[in-house]
Amino acid sequence: MENGLVTPDGTKVLTVAEYDRFVNFIPAKFRPVFEVNTITGLRYVELQRLHDHEEWYYTERNQIILPKEAQRKVKQKLVKRTIDKLPATFPYLLKAFLECKKPPARNTWFENLERWSYKAGITPKVNPKTPRKTIESWMLKAGIPEIEIYSRQGHDPITSLKHYQSLSFTDYELRDIKKRLVEWGILNN
Repeated sequence: MENGLVTPDGTKVLTVAEYDRFVNFIPAKFRPVFEVNTITGLRYVELQRLHDHEEWYYTERNQIILPKEAQRKVKQKLVKRTIDKLPATFPYLLKAFLECKKPPARNTWFENLERWSYKAGITPKVNPKTPRKTIESWMLKAGIPEIEIYSRQGHDPITSLKHYQSLSFTDYELRDIKKRLVEWGILNN
């Protein structure tokens, strides 16, 4: 069932209900990969690098600090990027992620996401950009200050506006988004 939550580049943005339904179709061995990807909003290649660099996670602050070499983005301007406001349970999720095999190659991951989308009845299909764009759109629509989102995601206002200006959630979807972001520790009550 299509709901129109698609960015201009064709990336599906999930509602909370779709996220939960989709996660239920992910095999247990891959679930931490998708969950860490969504909660952190990392680019897929950054997620793959995080798997090899546990030291980027700072337990005492419950933060991931990506050095410049983690990002390796051509247009990257930040020396480092801090992903904070992570759930109190994040250390356990990260442990499960690190105990998994390394996240698969992007094309394999794309095929997996496509298969699970079909099983979950989600169209258009979830792709490797979906977790990142989902969490950023949720944070924007929930009213988190844009400057916090930009620094967490490594975006500037123009990039963010270009991706998310046309997305519109229903009141019920927005209520669910806020509730989920509170559960995850990203939004204060």
